Amino acid sequence: MVTKPQVLIITAIILITAIIIATVTTAFLPVIITTINHRQRHRHPEHPPLPSPYDDVSQFLRSNGFNFTANIIYHSPDLFISSPETTIFAIPDVIISNITIDLLSYHISPNKYTFQDLFHKPINTCLCTLFQPKKISITKKDGKNHLLEINNVLITNPDMFIHHSVVIHAVNGPFSSFNELPICNVTQNQVTNNTIGVNFDVVKIKAEWKMVVKFLTSSGFTPFAFWLYNVFDGIVKDHPHVHSMTIFAPPVIEILEMPANMVSKFMRYHIVPKKYSFKHLVSMSKGASIMTLCPGKEIEITGTVGNVSDDQLLLINRVEITSPDLLSSRSFVVHGIARAFDMNGDARVFM
Repeated sequence: MVTKPQVLIITAIILITAIIIATVTTAFLPVIITTINHRQRHRHPEHPPLPSPYDDVSQFLRSNGFNFTANIIYHSPDLFISSPETTIFAIPDVIISNITIDLLSYHISPNKYTFQDLFHKPINTCLCTLFQPKKISITKKDGKNHLLEINNVLITNPDMFIHHSVVIHAVNGPFSSFNELPICNVTQNQVTNNTIGVNFDVVKIKAEWKMVVKFLTSSGFTPFAFWLYNVFDGIVKDHPHVHSMTIFAPPVIEILEMPANMVSKFMRYHIVPKKYSFKHLVSMSKGASIMTLCPGKEIEITGTVGNVSDDQLLLINRVEITSPDLLSSRSFVVHGIARAFDMNGDARVFM
């Protein structure tokens, strides 16, 4: 039990301690305030983070009536404006009802061209686009009125957007000659640009590959997508000149039960180094073989049933294509299949 004298002693100690703290604080408070003020006056200003050029480009396009182009660039910026320099020839929404990835790629060059840069080039100078190997060409120049046409399409609003490495020009319609190469005036500058375009195509393939992996992951093909992502670097190293592929994706695979050296071969056995749409595949005769990225391995058309329509049944290696044309991009076509191809089976056994 605490006695009254003990309570008085404890109270006195608390009071003395409080007095000491108050005295010290009062003595050093001006010094503390001065130090804080000094640091605030001499503190380096914090710079706000720079806005992403992707956001700037898509936002600008959307606010100026180019929604179709803006939406594709916003969702897949790595595909279109990840090069060191980019020129976009933008088609207004009022002129075109929709725009595909291929068409947009044909209206983007992996080089920066202001209107003056374009105007100083001679007629028939060709420019590389992201839709390899397609090019666009300067087809008309009017020095008096300062007008310029690309593939016979007028640039209506030149230099409407210039941001670091990105330039946007508005055009009054999609470029003609989409399905044929324009006449080109071959110059040393064009050869250089062509080389840049070819090298940059590898970057585009990598970006599209990631898009394919993401799409398959969200579409019920997660196991296959995971291993597809893991074998990509090896495929690019072994096949640097392959720029289009067809992928046959099964929903379930049993990779973990395979020896490590077989995983890459298994995945490559489901990849063909060329784009084959479902319509193209069903037009092939029974018994036709297709080379895969797995050395020495082919897949084969082993059965077709029905007419060439959405109800067409197509068997490859006796496995049904259950989701034809699941995804189609500039460089890839993906078909969903009922199950994985059997590497040990004989693809030449007909049904």
